[in-house]
Amino acid sequence: MKTKINIVEIDKSIILFIAIDKLSNEVVGRCSLKFRENKTIRYQDALVDEKHRGKGIYKNLFYARERYVRKKFKNHVIESYCKDSTINMFLENGFNIDSKLYLVKKKKQSINVNLKAV
Repeated sequence: MKTKINIVEIDKSIILFIAIDKLSNEVVGRCSLKFRENKTIRYQDALVDEKHRGKGIYKNLFYARERYVRKKFKNHVIESYCKDSTINMFLENGFNIDSKLYLVKKKKQSINVNLKAV
């Protein structure tokens, strides 16, 4: 699949990278970055449409974002949270594991209707 990457400045702190299929003009993926304090950029929100996964779209988005940062923000530190499915992409491109992150969930709590006001 041939894609083009559009870069959109959402505001002064967020840049969005959108992957668009050249044939259908359909949005097939996106990722973003956010400017943080102390010349730090955080890569965030990478997503590829399920029906288009495995076609190199994530890789195209990743490298478009890398080129953009390298060209415009050479003296910034880049950080990102990533999944097992993307860790190798980051490690192969000069990132190091800084800490482990855990996803935790809490089931929805039901409200006890027998509570009495005090």
